[in-house]
Amino acid sequence: MSLTVRRATDADFDALIEHDQRGFGTTHAPGWIEAVRRLLDLERFLFAEVDGVLAGVTGAVPFPMGVPGGQVGIEGVTWVSVLPTHRRRGVLRALMEAQIPTLGTAVAALTASEGTLYGRYGYGAATEYRRIRIDRRFAVFRPEAPDPGGVRMITRDEARTHAPEVHARWAAATPASVLRGPVLWEYFLDDPADERDGGTALFHLAHPDGYASYRMHHDRGTMVVRDLFAATPEAHAALWRVLLTGDFVGHLETTQCPPGDALGFLLTDPRLIRTTEQRDGVWVRVLDVPAALAARRYARELDLVLEVHDPQLGTSRTRLTGGPDGADAAPTDALPDVVLGASALGSLYLGGHRASTLARAGLVEGPGVAALDAAFVADRPPMHGTGF
Repeated sequence: MSLTVRRATDADFDALIEHDQRGFGTTHAPGWIEAVRRLLDLERFLFAEVDGVLAGVTGAVPFPMGVPGGQVGIEGVTWVSVLPTHRRRGVLRALMEAQIPTLGTAVAALTASEGTLYGRYGYGAATEYRRIRIDRRFAVFRPEAPDPGGVRMITRDEARTHAPEVHARWAAATPASVLRGPVLWEYFLDDPADERDGGTALFHLAHPDGYASYRMHHDRGTMVVRDLFAATPEAHAALWRVLLTGDFVGHLETTQCPPGDALGFLLTDPRLIRTTEQRDGVWVRVLDVPAALAARRYARELDLVLEVHDPQLGTSRTRLTGGPDGADAAPTDALPDVVLGASALGSLYLGGHRASTLARAGLVEGPGVAALDAAFVADRPPMHGTGF
């Protein structure tokens, strides 16, 4: 087997689409293909060729991602796939290892089709993705629950202005958030008919600090909420009141309600929120430990030395000092307070998992685990909101 990895060019776009459909066993709609044509820079993609056959692909798209205390520019690793005929032959390993030196940010992230693949390349599952289903007929808000009002229905053209502005404010305060650029918003709001899964066109709700979109599937009596972004607790409560008090459908489904969301505490019966799917969401790969640690803020003051064992980049030690107002991090030769692998650091980075939990699994150790646990926690549930 002759395996080579090369950088893609714009001339490879049709080959990329064909490979992706074969690799994932799907068929892309024309509108989706045209959107990604405008979104992707193929020079950020790598092709693995085996005996002249395009066998595997990986790519990256840069965008800002929310972290505790702000946002950082990351490389969103995407389109990772290997043909069914070439799996278990080292193609994925060749691609992932070749990609690491091409990534120009301190942090990379991806969403995984399988949970067993990416830990070996230094990625750690950092957030949880949840799909819920609610029986709207019995959803009742607690009498004393907030009822701020202020929600109105808007047109698609109004949403083109309102949704990106609110989303940007939500993203700036939400760990793991993916900030959508103009091309993505254009695609989301164009709402192609061939991607509605038999439902209606999108309806749009606006609050001064929030936005939601949904469609009705009358054939199965279901409302599907596609987007819900609330920059304030008031907007969150107001949007959910409208979504759960309508008529004509019996159930609501959405992926826009992560574990830890406050919705259950607004209702008289939180058991009505039935989780139909829960799994890993965003996987994080820390490429530059000092830069990544200095880019976020921490819930408590801390002064720790972290020793990170990285399967591709080797072992490093970093002294991290900081707190709610910011942080500094620099290489050091001092003895470590915490020892962990690169994938464990990725799992902790966004504040979605606890260091004490990983320590019980044998992934983090040392006398500084309790301090790490208290400092790394996020003040709101991480949620990426947009697949990539």
